[in-house]
Amino acid sequence: MEYTLLIHGDERVWNGLSEAEQAELDAAHVRFGRALHEAGVTVRYGAGLRRSCSARLVVPGGGSEAPVSDGPYREGHEHLGGLWVIDVADEAEAVSWARWMPAAPGDLVEVRPVRVT
Repeated sequence: MEYTLLIHGDERVWNGLSEAEQAELDAAHVRFGRALHEAGVTVRYGAGLRRSCSARLVVPGGGSEAPVSDGPYREGHEHLGGLWVIDVADEAEAVSWARWMPAAPGDLVEVRPVRVT
């Protein structure tokens, strides 16, 4: 079954890390992806996301007149920093991998089943 591992955190923490600390977290994600692969986990997709100031919120269904505002969320400081989509046996295995995911201080990883349509 496919699960998405969504990295939630306070972007101010990421912005407060040195370039070396940010690079180490990026490298840790490369190692995490390698560990998934070596364990036989199918990785459908993995990506870090650009800064939240680049996000736009679009109201669907409004055609060319649909309102667009700055994102990533309507309010608050939490942001979605990246994601992995993995194919594992069950939720317990997905949670187990989420526990090993590299993260900035205070980040959380949301584990959610993927609904394929």
